[in-house]
Amino acid sequence: MLFLIGFAWHVAASFAFLLAILTPNWATYQVATSLGNITIQDGIFYVCEYILTTSIYEATRCVSIIDIDPSNNTLEILKYPLSMASAALAISCAGLSIIALWLSGIYFNRRTRDKYTQCFLISVSIAVLVSFLTSIAVWILVISEVLALGQRAERSVFRWPMWLAVGASGGYLMAFITMILSFCSGLICRRKRGSKYHAETQF
Repeated sequence: MLFLIGFAWHVAASFAFLLAILTPNWATYQVATSLGNITIQDGIFYVCEYILTTSIYEATRCVSIIDIDPSNNTLEILKYPLSMASAALAISCAGLSIIALWLSGIYFNRRTRDKYTQCFLISVSIAVLVSFLTSIAVWILVISEVLALGQRAERSVFRWPMWLAVGASGGYLMAFITMILSFCSGLICRRKRGSKYHAETQF
């Protein structure tokens, strides 16, 4: 039962984190450049610049962080090392989440609860823990990039994908804690069964 609760937390956190990293508007701020003040939408994989803003729609020009050549960075507002690091960590976190879901499926399909099953549970817990730490590193790097551009890390700067990613980190943490409790509960049950069997064989 505890593992099912942890699995539910993990699924919710994975979905929230994937939705957050695929949204390009983590932080919105103004930056002074040689062309004047421009409004920037900073995301994990894209950095967008406002071109035209009306009461009906907003036109933006986006640049992929992965496709930018760091030796010829024409985008003055991009801190390439921090942006590339956050993008790489986001991909790693998403991959680890998928691996953890795959291992969870194997755990569900095993009928027996032996030491190999416990190894699967430990593997899932480790993957969830690393996902938790990686997700934290992603939004910390985004905050660091905002600070590196001379902006204040105020609540008004960050948009809902940022807070969704923070919530996803909390979901990963809850999943890890619940799975560890499930592992400890399984160990206690195995020891009780072993003690009972040992007591019965003495007579």
